[in-house]
Amino acid sequence: MSGRDLRTFVTSHRFYSNPAEKDTLVRRVTDGLGSDKYGQVDYEKLRAMATEKKFSSHKSLIKMKKIEQMSKQTKEGHILKQHKMIWQKEFSRLNSHRKKLQADIDIHIRQGLLDPQCTQLFQDLEDFENLLASDFAKFKEATTSPIWALREDLQYWLTENQAELRNGTPEAVEKHVEIRCMVDNVWHQQREILRRLQNDRVSLERELKLGSLAELYNAYLPESHMPRDQGIPEEAFDLECPDMDFKASILQQFILIDEKYLERLSALEEQHRSVLSQDQNGGWSEDDHFMFQIIHEQYPCDLPNRRALILDRISKHLPHKTRFHVVEHEHWWLGYKYYCNRHKSILHDWQRDRRELMNKAKVVFSEACVTQELESALEDCKQKQRDLCKTLYDKVVKWREQKMEAMLLENQIEERRRKEAEEQMRLEDEKEKKRRKVEKEKIHKFQEEKNLVKQKAEEEEQRKLEEMKQMLAEQAEYDRQRVKYREEVCQQKDEDRKAKERERIREEEEKERRLDALREQVRIVAESDPARVVRNTEAWRNRLLGEEADVELQKPLFDVHTFTEKQVIGDPRVRLEARLREAGVMQSDYARHVMSKIKPIHPPRRDMESTVFKYN
Repeated sequence: MSGRDLRTFVTSHRFYSNPAEKDTLVRRVTDGLGSDKYGQVDYEKLRAMATEKKFSSHKSLIKMKKIEQMSKQTKEGHILKQHKMIWQKEFSRLNSHRKKLQADIDIHIRQGLLDPQCTQLFQDLEDFENLLASDFAKFKEATTSPIWALREDLQYWLTENQAELRNGTPEAVEKHVEIRCMVDNVWHQQREILRRLQNDRVSLERELKLGSLAELYNAYLPESHMPRDQGIPEEAFDLECPDMDFKASILQQFILIDEKYLERLSALEEQHRSVLSQDQNGGWSEDDHFMFQIIHEQYPCDLPNRRALILDRISKHLPHKTRFHVVEHEHWWLGYKYYCNRHKSILHDWQRDRRELMNKAKVVFSEACVTQELESALEDCKQKQRDLCKTLYDKVVKWREQKMEAMLLENQIEERRRKEAEEQMRLEDEKEKKRRKVEKEKIHKFQEEKNLVKQKAEEEEQRKLEEMKQMLAEQAEYDRQRVKYREEVCQQKDEDRKAKERERIREEEEKERRLDALREQVRIVAESDPARVVRNTEAWRNRLLGEEADVELQKPLFDVHTFTEKQVIGDPRVRLEARLREAGVMQSDYARHVMSKIKPIHPPRRDMESTVFKYN
């Protein structure tokens, strides 16, 4: 409530000392609406004003929704263009990768066929591939081809019986019901075939996952992708060394390396215990997680607005997942991916250190054996052998210390990278919050401006409404006069058309009468001549007179100035028309379209072309 309206609610009381003034006040209250101080309220006018306000507000609301929908469609189209560009790049990459793999497979098959030991195997594989191709062709012929044939037959039947179906002919309706039942039966059969194929696919995928090809399905499994032999290798025991204590100290390094990397693995698992508490799909189904993983890997890290595009794409492919679940699964996936990469790196370092230690032990033991052989020849070299062994042991210890220091540095580097990644995510979240706050302020400001514009528009619409009512009243009177005039014109036209029809019938009767008279005039009347049967003909008489050389017996009865039968039949349009008439489809849209596309054998002469309708 503003200060301007507050004065209307303030009750002022005045003390009347004079009794006459009190009586006047009582009379004004009892008179009510009849008093000169009160005005009568026009409720019909108020209802009309309220209706106009509601109508204008409804129009504004519809306009605002339309603008909002157009903005949403524009934004959606921009996002779809970005998705399309990403998918085109991914499709090109996958297509090139597929071609490369196919080329490698073809080269491998050709090389295998040239190898006499593997020729039979690759021939069996080729026979099996041909068998699969023939089975696929039979399956296609038995399932897909009948469906396409049925589709073409149904299109042809609908084209031929479209008019009867619209008119509701009983025979066409009954036939349509039978066709619908047949189509439903075929549809159920196809669903059963698809269900069986789906079950076969699931069973084959399960068999592949249970076999040795399981690694192809999960590229980020935390299990080792290489042998993880612990303890001292058997080949290390077979190495020859003259000093058993020195050999035992060297072999003890394998156990120390195993303990060191086991501690690193346990620390890594303890650090990512929350991530490993779920299964390898993060609580999602395998198909949903696979779709999420594929979409997440398609978008490069340096792409602007990458995360928003990923969330939008996932919402379209997985509509049953909310944004909260997608964001939560994304955080889990990043942690799980980091854990798998780190786990794989540790295993790789483990195998590398064991391999290097094995090579180092071989070198050290070979040097010790050479030294022992020299010691057996030279007794004075024993002390030197001990010094050498001690030196080599110190080298090994020093090497182990260097490895420990390198491992600590790697841990520090990994920890720093992890903190930088967390800080980057935190900065992105803060940036997103600031952006949303700025957008909210802009929206609030826009709403205020829109309310002002709306208020001005309502006043302008009220003025236009009054003008529109006056104009509609004038237009209604003008329309009534036009309708009356049109009725008179239509009535006059009907009378003229009936008169023309009577005149046409009279002219046809007169024409028929004249034709009958003309037929009577040209009717052939031949006289009876029985001797004409046994009398010589004019041709026989001319032959007796020697004029038979001038008579052409094979000359046709009439001169032909048109096309011959061979020329007419030689035109492909005539042959096509005959085939269409035999098939009963001459009056269909398909026949008219085909006939318009066929050209004559010889193009028409230029002087025969018509230019009457060329520029119309």
